[in-house]
Amino acid sequence: MQPASPVSVGVILAIATGCGTQVPEVPMGEPVSYSAHLEPLVIAHCLSCHQTDEAKAKLILDPGVGYERLVGPPSVQEPEMALVEPGEPERSYLWLKLQHTTEEGKGMPRTIAGSKKLRETELELYRRWIEDGALP
Repeated sequence: MQPASPVSVGVILAIATGCGTQVPEVPMGEPVSYSAHLEPLVIAHCLSCHQTDEAKAKLILDPGVGYERLVGPPSVQEPEMALVEPGEPERSYLWLKLQHTTEEGKGMPRTIAGSKKLRETELELYRRWIEDGALP
């Protein structure tokens, strides 16, 4: 039996990582925070396109800096909208991208096969985070 090539190992790890992302359970009534609840999802689903100096839409979401890059700044694609408008998912460009309902740009996250929607439990966590005031 021949050992797996580095490419096939990388593909297998990428698939396993993407499919096995744990969605933190946050009891209703407890606020959702970026660092405790969302950053693991951002790392799992967004960093392939949004890290370092070559980040898509110039949005760098590296660990430790994602919150400040999302909450407050305007969207590059829709400058009249904030990326995240605390308390208002429908006025948050990030939410529209995750819902695949933007007029500019494509839905997120993207894969080599195109746009894919997050699982409902992941989307619900993002929605709750924005509604709860987009806490750090």
